[in-house]
Parts: sequence; C-alpha cells; structure tokens
Amino acid sequence: MVRTGSTVKVSGAIYRSLLCAMLYAFHPALHAIDNFSFSGFGSLGMGKINRDDVKFMGYDDSWSFRSDTMLGLQAQADISDRWSATTQIVSRGFNFDDTSDFEPTLEWLFASYQVSPEARIRFGRMRTPLYLLSESLEVGYSYPWVRPPVDTYTFLLTSLSNFNGVDLSTNVDFANSDLDIQVFAGASQGKYIDFDLDFYALFGANFKYHWNSLTLRYGVTIAKTDASSASLDPIIDAYQQFAPLDPIFAELADSHSTEGAWFQYHGLGLQWDYGHWSLIAEQYATLGPNEDFANDSYGGYISLSRQIGRFTPYAVIGYYKNVFSDDISTLITQSEAIIPPGNIPQLDGLRKIDQQVASQFDEDGRTYTLGLRYELFTQAALKLEVEYFDSNALMSGDDLDQKPDETVLTSIVIDVVF
Repeated sequence: MVRTGSTVKVSGAIYRSLLCAMLYAFHPALHAIDNFSFSGFGSLGMGKINRDDVKFMGYDDSWSFRSDTMLGLQAQADISDRWSATTQIVSRGFNFDDTSDFEPTLEWLFASYQVSPEARIRFGRMRTPLYLLSESLEVGYSYPWVRPPVDTYTFLLTSLSNFNGVDLSTNVDFANSDLDIQVFAGASQGKYIDFDLDFYALFGANFKYHWNSLTLRYGVTIAKTDASSASLDPIIDAYQQFAPLDPIFAELADSHSTEGAWFQYHGLGLQWDYGHWSLIAEQYATLGPNEDFANDSYGGYISLSRQIGRFTPYAVIGYYKNVFSDDISTLITQSEAIIPPGNIPQLDGLRKIDQQVASQFDEDGRTYTLGLRYELFTQAALKLEVEYFDSNALMSGDDLDQKPDETVLTSIVIDVVF
C-alpha cells in the first residue's frame, strides 16, 4: 500500500469560519445573553522538513502555512438549571481522512444534564477520552508544544477522536485530593488515509486523580471494529482467483480486512507542576486480535518545561512502535507449502508484493524535540519547535523502507484563544 500525504488548497470554508469569528468580535451584544457563551481557539502555523522524498502531516521541504493552521468555534447554552447544550466546529488545514482541507467539521454536539453537583450525564457527539489532554486536544494555547507529541497522540487513532453516545462523569473528594471518574459507551466511524474504520460498539472508562499539583490518569477503551481499504482490493481479488486451487487462498483474501474484531486501548498519563517546572508524560498501548488485518501499537513521551518570565523552553523525548499481525505472513508461508514457489509465477509475484505491503506496517521510531514558547499577551503565544525523527515511522511517501530514516521538522506557530 502507498501511504501518501495530502495536497491542499484553501477553500472558501475558512473564510466563512473567519467571518463567524469577526461577527463574534464586533457584536458585543452576544455577551449580554446570560444563558449563552461563545468562545474559540485558533492556530496559524508554518513548517517544513529537511527532505524532499517523504512528507509529515503534509509538510515537505518547502515552507507551508497549512498543516498546523486551524480555527475552532464553540458555543454553549444553559437551557435550565440542569440542562445545557454544547457545540464545537473546527476547520483544519490538514486532515487524515477525505475531508477537504479547511472544511468546517462538527466535532462536538451534545446535551448535558447535571444530576448533582458532582455528577453529569452527556448525550451526543463528544471527544473520545483517549489522552490526558483529550478535552483540549486542538487548543494549542493550552499546552507548551506546537502539537501534542505524535508518538502518543498518534495519527492511527484520528478516526477515533470522537464518538456518538453517552457518558457519565462524577467526582469523588478525599481529604486532600479528588478523583474524576468517567464511563462512556457509543459508536464511531471514520477514515484514516485510505482505510475505512467502523467502531460500531465502544465502551470505556477514564480515571483522573488530582493531588495538589500532581495529576495521574488511566483510561481504557474497548471497541468492536471493522476495517477495510479499497487499496487492498487488487490483492484480495488476485487471491480469490487462486481460491479454487486451495481454500487457503480464500483465507488470504479474507485476511486483508477486519470484521468484528475487538481492539483495546490503554492510556497512562502524569502531569506534575512544581514551581516554574512542569513535567508531563504519557504512554499508551493499542492491542488487536493478532489475526487478519490488525496491529498492536505502543507509544509514549516525557516532556519537561520551565517558565522563565514570558519564555518557556521545553524538551520532549518520545517513542512509537507498530507491530502488524503476522496472520498474513503465516498464511503466505503455509500457501508456499501447498504450492511451492516456482510453480505459478503470477502467484509468486502476488505473495512477494503482499509481504512487502505487510512489512510497511511494522514501524519503530523515536522523536527528540526542543522548543520555545513565548507569551505574546494573555491569550496568545508564539512557539518555535525543532523535532528530530530517527526513523520513517509516521512519515508518508513511496517505498519508505528504501529511504534514509533521519528527518527534521521545523515548526513556528501562533496559538490564540478568544
């Protein structure tokens, strides 16, 4: 399979979104409505990598203002003492699905019912709580980096960023600490590059413990998943042609998609603020069924920053690993025992291509990041970041396994909230 970056053109959608922001800024009458609030966030970013043979988030070796640029608008209305409604629309300069760049996308649309001062129920479209920073995932002003560390906030899970369903959250107070508990259930679907993903049953729980300036988090999500890609159809069709020779070729064809497989996601997080220092660390594991077109993936990072007046220098070290199911390779080896190589040249070529496709999904890499954040004023920050990748994991392009594996990404961004 060929993994490709995205070619982008600014559409009229971004201008319509900007118009909404301008209407907000120049119509103070909106603020006079007691039961309605309006807010927003945005990022204007630019970046480039040091190579012309791969891409990262659409970035290549020329400066681009697209991939890290976004605008988000959020509205909340208090319907009664207990009921409220929230909606959020985001327009991004880069997407991993087939959404047009800068096309406004509905991210949140839910109703909330406050059962008690400690407990709340929500219904609708919400953020899936996969990460420590899930609720502020795209509000760049809320964290020190240009973007959340990609080793943990991995692109593979972008299609699971939101879900449609219900959640219940509550808070438990202890002597000098408290615990937030969230349980949720629903469904989600999306697209990652050329893969169609359907999470038609998902369940999870999220636990966040606060003690003074320390926050600890554990979250688990379990999803019943269908996954398929049109780019694999030629391989599937080719194996089906050999199915009359032996049932194993029908198995090989079926192994290039996933139906009704249960995937688990586990996430750990820590944030500790001590004086002017801040330590943030996360680690995750996604565990698949180890059959058909499935994978296990792992990632983590540790970030250290220190505020010095308006400046906040930071450093991040992260790792990422994706382990593809060996089901396809095992079936290919078994098929070679039935029809040895050299008997049918077309079959030999098919099996070789398929092995190459499967091997592209085995990735292992580390990232090293240095950056500097500068507070322009109360609700705006300027960030400069240099990120070094020691492998082609998370990159896009043709024949990645044949290319050198060092990549440097330089990014500059201005983050605002309003």
